[in-house]
Parts: sequence; structure tokens; C-alpha cells
Amino acid sequence: MPIGTSLSLSPDSPTDVDTNAVAYTLRAADEDRSVFAVAGLTYPTEFLVEIGHKTDKNGVRRSVVKMIDTRLDSLNVPATSTMAFTIVRPPSSAFTEATLLQQAFRLVDFLIEGGAGANISKLLNLET
Repeated sequence: MPIGTSLSLSPDSPTDVDTNAVAYTLRAADEDRSVFAVAGLTYPTEFLVEIGHKTDKNGVRRSVVKMIDTRLDSLNVPATSTMAFTIVRPPSSAFTEATLLQQAFRLVDFLIEGGAGANISKLLNLET
């Protein structure tokens, strides 16, 4: 089910109160996926957020959020980078919304720890 017609993402730090929100508008939607775009940006330079949900035959639900950034390289050839967050939720009462929120917050904390996103820099440099 599509999430809605708009959403916001702040370019500020995770502790910011979202005073400088970037607005996204709905570009496309179907029963299990929505694509949002930053207003005013079009291909070949655009920034998209894609949100999708699927449930497999065993009742395992996957929710995926992708941030898709397309820019022009030095030769004006479009290049795309994607970052994604996936939640895999088994049909078990052991995983409540509260426990999944804790997991998500722990992941965000890990990624931004070390000052100025040090763990993200480690990942980008293929460190383990």
C-alpha cells in the first residue's frame, strides 16, 4: 500500500529537530511500492526515495527503503548511488514494533558513531 503523497527528510544531523526539511513528492505508486522524488529535480540529476513492502509465502515481511542519488560525472554521464535499509520481520510475536524500533535506532547509532560518520567512512573504505 502506498505510504502517501509526500514525505520529508532533513539534511541536518539525526538530533536536529527537522527545521530544514527537504520535501519529496510522490512520483509513482502501486500496491506494494512507492517512489518519491525531490521536487524540481529530474533525470539525469535526481534524488529518489523508494519504499516497498513484500510478504513471502512463510509470512516473512520485508520492508525496504532505498535512497537513490543520480548525478553527472566529469564527462556528464549519469552515475547512480543507492543506499538501502531493509527490515526483515518474521511472523513471530518475539519481534514487536518496539523491538524493531530499538534495532533500527541501534543501527543508526552505529553508523553515525565515531564523530562525523566515522563508521560510514570505514564502510566506504571497505573496512570490517
